[in-house]
Amino acid sequence: MDLLLYSVLSFTYILIVHFGIGLKKDLELYLFTSFFVLCGVLGYFIHSYETGLVVAIILTLVFW
Repeated sequence: MDLLLYSVLSFTYILIVHFGIGLKKDLELYLFTSFFVLCGVLGYFIHSYETGLVVAIILTLVFW
């Protein structure tokens, strides 16, 4: 997985959660986006964007 695919999957997940399920607060959207950016950096440093994506999804579900 490269950075472009990670970005597309992250953006798609955030849009599905925001529009499909209905995030009401802007703070939650900001936190979700921040989690994906931080986990993307984590994935870059450990050379595994898959791990970063999984960690970001788990964090969004925990802090929802």
